Amino acid sequence: MTDPYSSLGVARDAESDQIKSAYRRLARQYHPDVNPDNPEAEEKFKEISQAYAVLSDPEKRSRYDQSGSIDESGGFGDFGQHVDLSDLFDAFFGGMVGGRRARRMSGRDGEDLRSQITISLRDVLTGVEEKIRYKLMARCSECDGSGAEPGTRPETCGTCQGAGVVSRVQQTFIGSMRTSTTCPACAGAGKTIASPCHECHGKGLAVEEVELSVTLPAGVEDGVTLRIAGHGSAGLGQGVAGDLYVVVHVRDDARFERRGNDLLGSVDLTFPQLALGDRVKVDGLTDELDLEIKAGTQPGKLFRLRGEGLPRLHGGARGSLYVRVNVVVPKKLSNESAELLRKFAAESGGPVPQGSSGMLDSLFGRKKGKQK
Repeated sequence: MTDPYSSLGVARDAESDQIKSAYRRLARQYHPDVNPDNPEAEEKFKEISQAYAVLSDPEKRSRYDQSGSIDESGGFGDFGQHVDLSDLFDAFFGGMVGGRRARRMSGRDGEDLRSQITISLRDVLTGVEEKIRYKLMARCSECDGSGAEPGTRPETCGTCQGAGVVSRVQQTFIGSMRTSTTCPACAGAGKTIASPCHECHGKGLAVEEVELSVTLPAGVEDGVTLRIAGHGSAGLGQGVAGDLYVVVHVRDDARFERRGNDLLGSVDLTFPQLALGDRVKVDGLTDELDLEIKAGTQPGKLFRLRGEGLPRLHGGARGSLYVRVNVVVPKKLSNESAELLRKFAAESGGPVPQGSSGMLDSLFGRKKGKQK
């Protein structure tokens, strides 16, 4: 018999909230819909469902703690009895019922929000603190979030008795299933309002623009989403505020191409510099860097400058800057320069170029297509 505590990964003295949280997390991970054609995931899902059916029921949990089983066969028995489907809804939809967040008796949680920040590649090197402005739903200052006109107060809903949800029990092939849906009378609020607040029209919330400082760590990647807990829209009643999700965009830098923690740049050099060697300056993220070009360097060669890239997100050595060598060919030559190139070609044993029509025009002072 599998130990239900081990199946859910919780301690034997775990509270009910800890048990429920562990079950939801594992249900999301091993549900057959998430793992199609995976028998092992299906078996694991059955195992954690059995474990939760025991540990979520105080009587069954007590029997298991005393005897190591809950039925005479030594197994879990009819684990499907009285499993609350709302736990599965919570596991996959965060409490969504019928496409909306379920209201609980204590109130309604606030909505999550989304914002964006654009930073430079240099900000990725050092980390940066940015201020963002965004709009959220805050508690109405006129009615303090009650939704009722000042001097009045909401009344408990007679249909759900303030629970915000109505429940019913269904008989299924795995036993009795209790399902909960949003109360149709109060739309899940648990209360009804006879005299709505003139400011928020009974919603209890009003639009407000806020400013927030967001610290972005060094090494942050483009497209990363940061979760800032409690900075979304306010909840109603005892509901908690939603979260703010900030998407980070890193602005393109024309000098570099980012490849993880490494950077790829380039430097334009002339043929004499490659042939004879030289010491040149190349762009780094913050300063110019010295680069030694050895005689005979070939076009396209990559030079690696260690520690001149970007830092890792969670610390550690910086990446490298790779510099690719490009050859710049002059578009126009003087007569003397062209003659020197021909002599060089002859001395090196290679073919002596005759020059294109454009080059000949340059040498003889004529424009292409024009006769004298």
